[in-house]
Amino acid sequence: MASRAMSAIFMQDSISGSMASDLIAGAETVIQEYFDLATRGRPLPDRHFSANGRHYQVTFHAAADRNGDVSEILLIVMDVTRRAQVEHLLRESRRRLIATARRDHLTGLLNRRGLDSVLHRELRRSRRAGKSLSLIAIDIDWFKDYNDSLGHPQGDACLYSVAQTLIGCLRRAGDEACRYGGEEFVLVLPDADIGGAATVAANCQRAIDELDIAHPGSPFGRVTMSFGIAEAAHGAGEASVALDAVSLLAQADSALYRAKRNGRNRIEFAQGG
Repeated sequence: MASRAMSAIFMQDSISGSMASDLIAGAETVIQEYFDLATRGRPLPDRHFSANGRHYQVTFHAAADRNGDVSEILLIVMDVTRRAQVEHLLRESRRRLIATARRDHLTGLLNRRGLDSVLHRELRRSRRAGKSLSLIAIDIDWFKDYNDSLGHPQGDACLYSVAQTLIGCLRRAGDEACRYGGEEFVLVLPDADIGGAATVAANCQRAIDELDIAHPGSPFGRVTMSFGIAEAAHGAGEASVALDAVSLLAQADSALYRAKRNGRNRIEFAQGG
């Protein structure tokens, strides 16, 4: 037996006499399972199914004959399409909110919160796989002078152009770029040793030179960048990932400031790299 409303779900005049499996693949197995549960006096959990682009929730109720044996299963179906759509929108909104919270509004790169998440994840992965992980800290040379002489709108335009150029230099899906703060950026390079990171840094340096952004306060006459590279140590345990992240950032930052002390527009490596 089936009500008219149930038949309408499957866009038929009547589904009385149809096999459950003719309507929903695998339904016959589910109904047999529910008969078994009801026979054993177990609760019958709700189920969900989709038909013709809509979503339904099903509740099951067992009916017994005079001898107390389960003879029928009554299915009550509720259209929950709207609820499913709202739940989907809420999940998507939450996902976008989290993604937005981890992105820098000006450049679109990861912000520091996003960097922490990615760096911790990739450190764990590198530990499990026994592979290298390198970090490149990058700073625009004499950027304060650039802002002071040309104004903040021009400075923002410069930051955006530099960010897009750095993204363009990352050729592998796992590589990530972050705006670490102000005019400083960080590149996370999974499965890259110090040599691979040096190649990426050199490509970035060349690409920034090719932008040829005029910088009246720089002795080079154009926007340049300094780079500091560090490679994660192998063999650290899972519990030390947070400390490893702090240490790796500090090493890359130290190499970056050595590059700035040594004349800027250059690449330096962490001590021992």
